[in-house]
Amino acid sequence: MPLVTVYIPTRNRLELLLRAIQSCLAQSFADFEIIVVDDASDQSIRGQIAAIADLDPRIKVMQLDVPQGACAARNLAISHATGKYLTGLDDDDEFMPQRLQQLLNAYQQHPRASFVSSGYLIKAASGQMLTSSRGEKDIALDDLLYANVIGNQVMTTTEAMRAIGGFDINLPSCQDYDTWIRLVEKFGSGYRSAEISYIVHQDHGSQRISSHVRRKLGYEYLYNKHQHLMNEQQRASQLFYRLLYTENPSLLQILKAAPRSQLMVALKVYLLRKIGYDI
Repeated sequence: MPLVTVYIPTRNRLELLLRAIQSCLAQSFADFEIIVVDDASDQSIRGQIAAIADLDPRIKVMQLDVPQGACAARNLAISHATGKYLTGLDDDDEFMPQRLQQLLNAYQQHPRASFVSSGYLIKAASGQMLTSSRGEKDIALDDLLYANVIGNQVMTTTEAMRAIGGFDINLPSCQDYDTWIRLVEKFGSGYRSAEISYIVHQDHGSQRISSHVRRKLGYEYLYNKHQHLMNEQQRASQLFYRLLYTENPSLLQILKAAPRSQLMVALKVYLLRKIGYDI
């Protein structure tokens, strides 16, 4: 199996970062490198983050002197990656032990895919857990222009990620979604597995990477950037999801605004918010 690079941007979240790294070190597939990019954490913990490289020879730590944002941190890691394949991990999330092996298996089965992805498990602040698996599917550009049907992480090749210029540093949110669109636009369909191998944590007091304010700005930027690729139905879908994920609409607003094809998804999101999920 070829080497895999795992990139992890971080800032001022040492304990969460350590949990993320331990989930990498616990992988059933061992031929990987971890590149942690510290986006100018406070001086009080910069040394502790740097010392994480001593935990395992597969870990590299890079540190920025001035905060540049998660996209710039990811791009720095990508520019130094030595793996044939690479995948990301947010510093407040975890890999399940089979994560890398499952994604590599998916790539072997779908060698022409521009990326491979999986389902994920959400741990809410309320203590509840939600499994999100939308089923096995080849993901074409048309699919992505309706909505982000992937999530926030994929595995792709380092060569492909560099070819599209990495993550767009101008996006305040939706950076992952924008990147998947550009990968598929340039290299063809991706592949989504039905397996669950990624844990999204909403059960900690720290803010997740994309706040609601930045999410709204991100949706607007992404829509303006890619609307030339969209047909009328896709534009309507994008405008509806922007409302759903940035305005916290009432049930009545959802029923009035939802395209028929998105109605059940919208109702599910509304109900999940009511029981404590940050969706």
